[in-house]
Amino acid sequence: MNEHDTAQEHKFSIASYWPSIVIVGAIFGLVSFVAGLFFGYQQINSEPTGSFFSPATISSGIICLITAFAGMVTVWHYTKEVSPFLKLGQGAALGFLTGAVITVISLVLSELWVLLFDPEYNQKILESIIANIEAMDMPSSTRDDLIDTMADSMDQSALRQLFWGIPVTGLFNLITALIGVAIFAEKKEDEL
Repeated sequence: MNEHDTAQEHKFSIASYWPSIVIVGAIFGLVSFVAGLFFGYQQINSEPTGSFFSPATISSGIICLITAFAGMVTVWHYTKEVSPFLKLGQGAALGFLTGAVITVISLVLSELWVLLFDPEYNQKILESIIANIEAMDMPSSTRDDLIDTMADSMDQSALRQLFWGIPVTGLFNLITALIGVAIFAEKKEDEL
């Protein structure tokens, strides 16, 4: 193989990103949706304990931790299927776009679940969270403020969820993708 063929083989193309981004994003988006549903129904079926640690509060951290590694998995997939050579900036783009796909897929599945299977899902979660807050030992003004905050957060529109979800999930995946580049990507000889 001559030098020109080698240069063409490792030439970057944004179109080559999308299979890795979509495959890994879809898998982690589905995992995020299923985990959210699992913890949501755990919250609905739980008794009010008055504890700050309920299934709804624990789920956010767990889902965020699980989906944060999608950036690294995307880099791994890209280096195995497309090219073993990847720069940090390209890895960052892979990670951020994977986070965006995860957010969109998870949100679409959640909206479909509420629309088709359980239209009262969000209301049942809110009622369960409010019952748990009411069981907490705190001043009534603080309790009322906490209830109002929770009610406002449950009323977020899909666009608002995308507005916050894409940057946050994208940033976490950008970071893990950079770690993935350091672990999985090979360096070109001219970069050494």
